[in-house]
Amino acid sequence: MRSYFQIFRATAALVALAAGLALLPAASAQSTFDITVLAGACANCHGTDGRSPGGIPSIAGRPESVLADQLRAFKSDSPPANTTIMNRLVKGFSDDELTALARHFSQIKPQPLSGKQGL
Repeated sequence: MRSYFQIFRATAALVALAAGLALLPAASAQSTFDITVLAGACANCHGTDGRSPGGIPSIAGRPESVLADQLRAFKSDSPPANTTIMNRLVKGFSDDELTALARHFSQIKPQPLSGKQGL
């Protein structure tokens, strides 16, 4: 059974995604878009700049090809087993936006394993 906190966190993520998706028509109409606006929706679960402080995996610094493959798999008609909410979240993104998100997070330095900054 899910705890109140898990339900609250999932609801907050959906609200943030909805807010971010509300901006997409204007962004998609342009030839380029601000990836940081799209990436903001990811921060609710994966942490600021993709550096998760908790049990959800960090995505900062992961290889672009791995992130892109995972996002496409979530968007597919048969997402990976045990997918929680990602399959529903990525449905609203175009393939170009998913590629841009993968590139964006792959270029962010992951947090040090020791937890100390500057090492």
